[in-house]
Amino acid sequence: MKRLVSLMLSLTLGAAQAGGAEGGAAGVHSRTLTLNLGGVPSRAELLLPGGAAPAPLVLLIQGTGPEDRDGSYAVPGGVVQGSLGALARRLAAQGFAVMRYDKRYAAQTFVPATAQAAQTGYAALTMRDLLADARTALDTARRQPGVEARQVFVYGWSEGSVVAASLAQEAGARGLIVQGPVVAGFAETFARQFATTGLAYLTPYAQGGKIGLEGVLSALGGPGSPLAKSQAALLLDRESTPQQPKLATILDTDGDGQLDLRAEVEPRIQGFYELLTAASPLYAPATSLPTLGRLAPELRMPVLILQGENDGNVSAQYARQLDSALRAAGHVSPTLKLYPGLGHSLGPAADLTRDVFAPMAAQPMNDMAAWMKAQVRR
Repeated sequence: MKRLVSLMLSLTLGAAQAGGAEGGAAGVHSRTLTLNLGGVPSRAELLLPGGAAPAPLVLLIQGTGPEDRDGSYAVPGGVVQGSLGALARRLAAQGFAVMRYDKRYAAQTFVPATAQAAQTGYAALTMRDLLADARTALDTARRQPGVEARQVFVYGWSEGSVVAASLAQEAGARGLIVQGPVVAGFAETFARQFATTGLAYLTPYAQGGKIGLEGVLSALGGPGSPLAKSQAALLLDRESTPQQPKLATILDTDGDGQLDLRAEVEPRIQGFYELLTAASPLYAPATSLPTLGRLAPELRMPVLILQGENDGNVSAQYARQLDSALRAAGHVSPTLKLYPGLGHSLGPAADLTRDVFAPMAAQPMNDMAAWMKAQVRR
């Protein structure tokens, strides 16, 4: 069960899947760089558009986990391909210098001999470590020939939106772009996943609002996204195994062998995540960073919010909430882009329970480029 919870956390906040739509890349040049991220060498790539004039810079920051510069990550038996490379090429083809980098320990997780140690190393990092690494990437890119260091944009996806917001603020960025942003606290964000995606997915397997072990096992084998299935895994006992599955008796408060999804499970999910996040270096208050809701009143640069309406990981309500908070603060005029039929990756998603992080659609990429061009002209 502990392993299932760890996997669930790595899936819940932004792990990209599959390559994104390709943009024309005529005249785009690639420059490979090596960063020192806390003593760990990490590869980075700077894409530069054709032309003699220095180009505005955009730094891309991934979501959860030890992802490489494309947002790819290792899984047992293979690699899930990310799509940040496609986004970078699209933006570079439209006149931007684009920096992306392997997160600390990412490269080592792709090699069986070093994977376990790398995962352990990554698990010990704090959100402030991730901010320091992003700062190193940005500072390195700013010093490169062909880059207009005074015109900087920072993009962050999901968990990466938290790092991006703090970095953009301290760096005096020209603009901040957040996709599927983390606006509330991490515990609340995780709990909200159960209240939306979890209930929507599990209810058909329940009778009269109550689900038993058979229903949970059916849900685990059903047609839902990895996140949807992780909500079913929450209902299994800590000692549960595939050979001997057990319902979480701690949630069965009336002892009837069934879990009432709304009366017994949902009220306890928030407390579960509060305990879990308090024990995580990434999310514990002492070592984390302020989420977008807390930081909104302090932001001074233009903000672009990209949000899929069918995002099963971070509810679209949070994007609207962030837009309202920024407008109420009065320091910036945010731009909110909502995309019907798209999910957390801004790729097609049939609904919240089937948001499988499909490749990012072309429209959000183009919207991002157009918005940055408008900021540069001002």
